[in-house]
Amino acid sequence: MYNSTFTELMQMLKETQKNWVVKIETDEIGSDIVKEGRTFMGNATTVLIIDDSASTRLFMTHALENGGYRVITAADGDEGITKTLREQPHCVILDVILPGISGFEVCRQLRARVPGHQLPIILVSTKNTPVDQRWGLRQGADRYLPKPFTEEALVQLVGDVLPAYLRPPATLQHGGASSQRLARQQALLALQKLIPHRIEDPDLLRLSNPLDSSVVIPDKHARRLYTAIDGRKTVDELCSITRLDVKEVQRVVQTLLAEHRIRLYTLDGQRVDSSLFLTEQ
Repeated sequence: MYNSTFTELMQMLKETQKNWVVKIETDEIGSDIVKEGRTFMGNATTVLIIDDSASTRLFMTHALENGGYRVITAADGDEGITKTLREQPHCVILDVILPGISGFEVCRQLRARVPGHQLPIILVSTKNTPVDQRWGLRQGADRYLPKPFTEEALVQLVGDVLPAYLRPPATLQHGGASSQRLARQQALLALQKLIPHRIEDPDLLRLSNPLDSSVVIPDKHARRLYTAIDGRKTVDELCSITRLDVKEVQRVVQTLLAEHRIRLYTLDGQRVDSSLFLTEQ
């Protein structure tokens, strides 16, 4: 029963994105891993997120993809500069505090290397004093968005800095049935039937919040879900046990995957590649 249901869900995913490739590989310890490859389709307006927090990248990616944008991501300034020059996004969302070169320096370099001030740059940061904001704008940013912020505020600001012809149609911004959106919905449906296994880290449970930089879920909820993961319960069962909202559980599971805190397995023990359930590239 389970195998047929999961197979049907995977088939729905493949039908939604025709260019996904499914294959079985063997990892370094000899166990089978269900691999899913994917690429974006279409020519949607592209936003590049440069932020070292996986949970923050997921939060912003989810908001912007729901708003109809194509999203690519980078985890530090050097990667962000490389992807900007290679991918030529229509907008960059740039965290101020990054490993290596700071967001301010990245902003200055992008302004020097992308001619004509044609690339909108939005700085985001927990540093939100008026002095910080003025300094950020002086480095060449178009807007400065203090953290924390809502999904609605982020999508609105991106729309504000883009010319009208690059803004997604209203049908996409308000939940239109794009292939990207449908693919995410099917992936989350499949996620409910999988079993998370913790990658044990003795120090992690001693933290006040195992998702220390998360903007996705309150502290106590994150800890409750992480401690409930025992390698036997499906994501669906974890929702019932923790009494957390399904969307909250899905987001925390995605964050734990992105932070390499858990792995996903089917009921018959096959490891599933986590990239299927993450919206980053």
